[in-house]
Amino acid sequence: MISVDEFVERLCLVGADRGPRRFPRKAVDREILMKSIRALVDPRRTYREPEINALLQAWQRDVAPAIDVDHVTLRRLLIDYAHLERTADGRGYRLGYPARPLAFSLEVDDVDVRATVAAYREHEEARRRESRARRKAAGR
Repeated sequence: MISVDEFVERLCLVGADRGPRRFPRKAVDREILMKSIRALVDPRRTYREPEINALLQAWQRDVAPAIDVDHVTLRRLLIDYAHLERTADGRGYRLGYPARPLAFSLEVDDVDVRATVAAYREHEEARRRESRARRKAAGR
């Protein structure tokens, strides 16, 4: 079971740190990223293609800027792994229900993925500034 701490740590390390990188092949990291997308999708509604594309582009910008994948490929991955499904007429998208090999702690559903990644990025930038200031003060 993936705990909330593991979810947050892996989401930040894989999605927001040291990019650009490809969408991960490691099942745990892939499922964590897909779960972070699912957190942004309203399960009660069906999205038109421009709406789901905008949501995926916002996810890339706000949650996983290190991942180098276009929204079309990302949408296809979500469909292939059953995290999204197309309506019968092919004009809409809604949450899918994959047979999940990984279980997530219930607290993961309460994580604000955008705010979490933003806080992580701010923390890392502050750490880099402090490191530069220490090097400068040491005369390096």
